[in-house]
Amino acid sequence: MKLRTAAIALTGLAALAAIAAIVLPLALTASVPGPGAVAPSDTAMIAHWEKHRATLDQITDMLRRDPALNRLGLTWSDPDDPERAHVPAARIADYRDLMREASIISVSRGHRSVQFLFYASGLSVNGFGKGFVRGEPSRYAEIVDGDLDKAAVDRKKVLFQRPIGDGWWLQRDGS
Repeated sequence: MKLRTAAIALTGLAALAAIAAIVLPLALTASVPGPGAVAPSDTAMIAHWEKHRATLDQITDMLRRDPALNRLGLTWSDPDDPERAHVPAARIADYRDLMREASIISVSRGHRSVQFLFYASGLSVNGFGKGFVRGEPSRYAEIVDGDLDKAAVDRKKVLFQRPIGDGWWLQRDGS
């Protein structure tokens, strides 16, 4: 009886080891992040802007009526409690619906502009983002006549803007 119990236990351990040998590498591989989405080209971004310009204009108009709302993401806001900015939860939900419709990650207010983050890669200290700006160009931006990605090659810590329409700019920032 002891021999039979030992044999069953050894068979169970062998089966468990075999399963672990297959499942563990698969689980580890699945948890390794991939390279992420490819950065959109300027051409693709301009086409996206043309398609969603009315939605972006609507968000801009809403922000003009909500002067105490500084920044808004899909899961966060500045201020942390939008009610402090006198923006009810239903209006925040409307913002976020419009942001999702236009594939916008976050919206932020500048002194004379509204910035729409459309693409982000890497960390804030070693990454870059691309988006749209409504209003005046940043006084810190280098105005580019041409492709922003080509202008950024071999450059560190850039802030490029390119005009794409009356009061609209394509922006690339970061490293």
